[in-house]
Amino acid sequence: MGEPWETNTEGRRVMTDSGRSGGASMPPGAAPMNPRLLNRHFRLFEESRTCTRPICGILRMTEEIPMSAERHRRSLETGEMLFREGDGGHEAYVIESGCIEIFTGSLDSRRRIACLGRDEIFGEMTLLGGHTRLASAMATEPTTLIVISHEYLEERVLAADPLLRHLLRVVIARSRDNVLRLAQTVEQGGGMAGTAHAAADRQAALQHLRLEQAMATALERSEFQLHLQPIVRLRDGRPAGFEALIRWIRPDGSRVSPGEFIPVAEQSELIYVLGHWIIRESCRCLAELDRQVPGAAAFLSLNLSLRQFDDPALFPVLEAALADSGLDPRRLRLEITESMIARDADATLQLLQRCKALGAKLSVDDFGTGYSSLSYLQRLPVDCLKLDRSFIGELETSPAAARIVGAVARLAHDLGMETVAEGIETPGQAARCRELGVDYGQGFHWAPALPLDRAAQLLSRDQAA
Repeated sequence: MGEPWETNTEGRRVMTDSGRSGGASMPPGAAPMNPRLLNRHFRLFEESRTCTRPICGILRMTEEIPMSAERHRRSLETGEMLFREGDGGHEAYVIESGCIEIFTGSLDSRRRIACLGRDEIFGEMTLLGGHTRLASAMATEPTTLIVISHEYLEERVLAADPLLRHLLRVVIARSRDNVLRLAQTVEQGGGMAGTAHAAADRQAALQHLRLEQAMATALERSEFQLHLQPIVRLRDGRPAGFEALIRWIRPDGSRVSPGEFIPVAEQSELIYVLGHWIIRESCRCLAELDRQVPGAAAFLSLNLSLRQFDDPALFPVLEAALADSGLDPRRLRLEITESMIARDADATLQLLQRCKALGAKLSVDDFGTGYSSLSYLQRLPVDCLKLDRSFIGELETSPAAARIVGAVARLAHDLGMETVAEGIETPGQAARCRELGVDYGQGFHWAPALPLDRAAQLLSRDQAA
């Protein structure tokens, strides 16, 4: 059957203006969740075009639930069934604590569909129509539920607004009809190719939304960390700065790859929240390095995404982070990509000029792999070119790669810019970059991205040498 039509597992709680989220405090530096994040949840369901789930209940609660009376609560012990597939019902539920497993089939041979946690809403498909349940629900640990009954809706909303009653009935009825129609098509063997394609689209959308959920929770729980990868001055082999790289480390020690969660963040409003946190945390880390290793004066590079330049709060956050940390802005290097320049060179020029007005330096990341027009180097106030690792990886075997690296280094110096070679993994690559005139190197040859304390130790050892 795919996902249970009665459950809505995709909605993660959304920060309110006051910064509260279901009683959880926000991590230092995290901005309130932009309400436009809600729209992303709805858009993803529209984009998947599956018409298999209602969107009326996917969101988590965003404020205190006005149901303090015990008559609105129900407690379940581990293994206790809430309802079974085929049961009737007129209630929806919000999980106050604990966990609910949604499954189809018998208990002994069940197919688990989802495990729902705190604040998630399920069972809404029967709330108005009194239809049968399309899946079963069981507590997998001691669980407390808030019950949203048909009578509660009648009392609070529907009796006072017949138009709203009609609207909700139509939305739920249409959603349910679509679900049953799809299930019937599958059972009859018709339209399997289209159904499989729709199921794949739906699954991709659900995975995307689940990762958004997990990211929002990770921000609340301070699961993100900033690690610092050394950037080494090639002429003497000493660390001159670091690149700030975000890491997501879950409480059990498992990690989520940035390649997995950053694209999801960039397609939602989470990139703004995450970006604000990275900016503040970068400045805090650099100030802490100064405190632990006086006189090191390392610089710090951090990446800005295309979406972040659409954020009206970007520059106020940058200004506030620099002011709060007391850092010299010239020690902050903001990295942009060539694709950002290609989108709209004139608009990008204005934004980069604002960055320069703050005093920060600007780097073009992955130079040579995207929109490598020399004209923008003439116009844009860039201070550094970061050579893409694809060139560095072939330095020892490809004369063409060496000529490209040397040419870029000479061009950068002629324009008053510095160069950084990314992805250096061997002593030979480091030596070749130095011979070709590259200023700085970065890569596993020296160190991976390090937690703050280990980055401070590296600087301290260098200062003592």
